[in-house]
Amino acid sequence: MRNKHEFNSYKIVTMIVLLLLVTACSTANRSSIEAVSTSGADKPQVTIKVYLGTDYSDKEFYKKINEAFTAETGIHVESEMVPGAGNDMYKKIDLDLASGGTVDVIPLIQPLILDKYVNKNYLLPFNDLLKSDQYDADKRFGPYLTKYDGMIYSLPKQVSTWAIFYNKKIFDDAGVPYPPSEWTWQQYIETAKKLTDPAKGIYGSYMLDYDIYLFMLAKQHNVSAYKADGTSNYDDPLFKESLKLFGDLGDVHKIQPNWQQFKTNKLPWDGFMSGKYGMHLIGTWYTALLTNEKDYPKDWKWGVTQIPTDGKGMNNFGVTFTYAVNKNSAHPKEALEYVKFRAENSAKMEGVIPAFTDRVAQKEALKEIADASGGSVTVDELSEAFFDNNLGFIQEKNIGPAATEYSNIILSESDHYLTGQRSLDDTIRAIKDKADAAIRKELAKNE
Repeated sequence: MRNKHEFNSYKIVTMIVLLLLVTACSTANRSSIEAVSTSGADKPQVTIKVYLGTDYSDKEFYKKINEAFTAETGIHVESEMVPGAGNDMYKKIDLDLASGGTVDVIPLIQPLILDKYVNKNYLLPFNDLLKSDQYDADKRFGPYLTKYDGMIYSLPKQVSTWAIFYNKKIFDDAGVPYPPSEWTWQQYIETAKKLTDPAKGIYGSYMLDYDIYLFMLAKQHNVSAYKADGTSNYDDPLFKESLKLFGDLGDVHKIQPNWQQFKTNKLPWDGFMSGKYGMHLIGTWYTALLTNEKDYPKDWKWGVTQIPTDGKGMNNFGVTFTYAVNKNSAHPKEALEYVKFRAENSAKMEGVIPAFTDRVAQKEALKEIADASGGSVTVDELSEAFFDNNLGFIQEKNIGPAATEYSNIILSESDHYLTGQRSLDDTIRAIKDKADAAIRKELAKNE
């Protein structure tokens, strides 16, 4: 039996052991808690950079889109400001990418810029990343998705197709019925003649100096500007027929200012808003002007219908605004998440038309335009003119070797014909010869 001294010593030892065990457990638990509480803080915060033209820096919807993306993904977004807007902002972007710049996401406002950057090997192909995410871009975007030998380098955030917008007041004053939902170029010409009133300074038609006007029929027939061997296909009869059709609208039928008048008088790109033209063939982005009463007040209602055809070539044309990822991006997965987010959500948040195959989703975007039209048009009328019709869709730009130079050649050489300085046949021949030379030079440079 232990004596009193032994018992007290045993007690003290026991208490010390217990205290050590409690302290150890407490330390372990505290370390565990601290590890859990600091694991998120220790994780690096991913921030991606996106090019943004300075002219758009004050647009509230850009801020809202980026905030919504961060809230959903936890990925932060910084804008890399570049001077200018539209094509001008690519002067700085071109220099950045050529010098190995690492800005993650690149907006591409039209296919010729996408084509240039793909050919210069500036962009990251998406195929493997999309496959790992089980994201079916073909199903989602269909004909609005641009591929290069099966490779996807961008996703479209919006699409702009073409349509005929018309001034209802001019039709009403002339006692002419509004255009039908389906019609031919001949019907368009006959309608425009009835609307044209030189005494009042009114033309039935208005078109601009974009290259697409000069080869519309070829596009509607889906005739490529390139032959199978990569040379120019501008000797196809439909390119000649297209240029003649456009020239005749002003010079022969006199339903719109001819090329010489347009250039000499420097007629504006937004001239239809003056109320002096019965119809305007233009991209669906034009709804932004027609619904903008602050900058374009008007005392007339407007309508819309699909583009005319020759009854055989049944394609509409247009362009997509896409986003791509820099191949030098340090955060390619996060950058692609941003591209997907813009493709899925920009239309709804910006009030533009989504590049979806889902017609229901596209109609939802059209509702805002109809609501802002002041009773001019309905959602169904917009849908029938833009998408819900018997027309197919193809890119309006001629994509291939030396694409940008090819476009400039078409415009500069066609000018000689449209101003009466050169015959139609000689003009078509000159376009093909100069385009072939530009294509050969481009191909040789890339060998």
